[in-house]
Amino acid sequence: MNDNDSSNALSLAALTILDAGPIGQVRAAAEAGFTSVGLRLQPLLPTDVAVVGDASAMNELAHLIAQTKMRVLEVGVFPLKAGMDLESLGPVLSFSHKLGARYIVCPVEDDDKKRRAETFAELCDLAETCALEALVEFNPYSACRSLSEAYELVTKADRPNGKLLIDAFHLSRSGAHPLDLRSVPKDLLALVHLCDAEPLPTTPRSVEDLRRESRTARLLPGEGSLWLNALLDALPPGIPLSIEAPAAKNAHLPAAERARLALVASQRLLAKHGRTE
Repeated sequence: MNDNDSSNALSLAALTILDAGPIGQVRAAAEAGFTSVGLRLQPLLPTDVAVVGDASAMNELAHLIAQTKMRVLEVGVFPLKAGMDLESLGPVLSFSHKLGARYIVCPVEDDDKKRRAETFAELCDLAETCALEALVEFNPYSACRSLSEAYELVTKADRPNGKLLIDAFHLSRSGAHPLDLRSVPKDLLALVHLCDAEPLPTTPRSVEDLRRESRTARLLPGEGSLWLNALLDALPPGIPLSIEAPAAKNAHLPAAERARLALVASQRLLAKHGRTE
């Protein structure tokens, strides 16, 4: 099992090189120079590679992580849904624990605020048995569209291992600013997905446009117009930074090269900000 102390470390989020699959993501992250990685072990899209349940793939992934000494920071994706079958998540949570993961990522697909808070509380309890923290991730095309809604959900669930993930892209596209993070207790801010983006359009955008931009048209940190310096200033010290910057324009590049570009851009941004990771 890996050491879980991922504070002050840059991590590579799965979405940045999602097409590589979990095994390919670990290889690419290690080759690029990352020491920490996020993996999608609970498939969300039809194209996602399923590892859990495939004994050979699970063994290969566990061996590769041990061999590369890579930390697993976060595991996705666990969307909160009405009628969610929590018991079915046991194997992926147990495997995540075996790999030394620290967080599971929970977007929200249930519009019923009372029910989704109850579901999240139950998921937190299940995650706790595997020493995992559960993080609510809001985004403007989900059922939980804003920082305030996510904070309300976590507060209602009232679990010590239930916290928040702040995604720079989603914070921007929901119309918020890093200064809004002052309304949230710092101990609830567990993880940041770092990226950059084009200027916010002046006209309303469809759900599909937002989803497409989020999954295929983000920019590397420092390449766009987001207030990343203000975001870094607003964050609690030592919060892990996971680089989530998928871009179709770079899809032709090998996964390791895309990972390297993400690391270099992020290190450059942090150096300008006076931080070293």
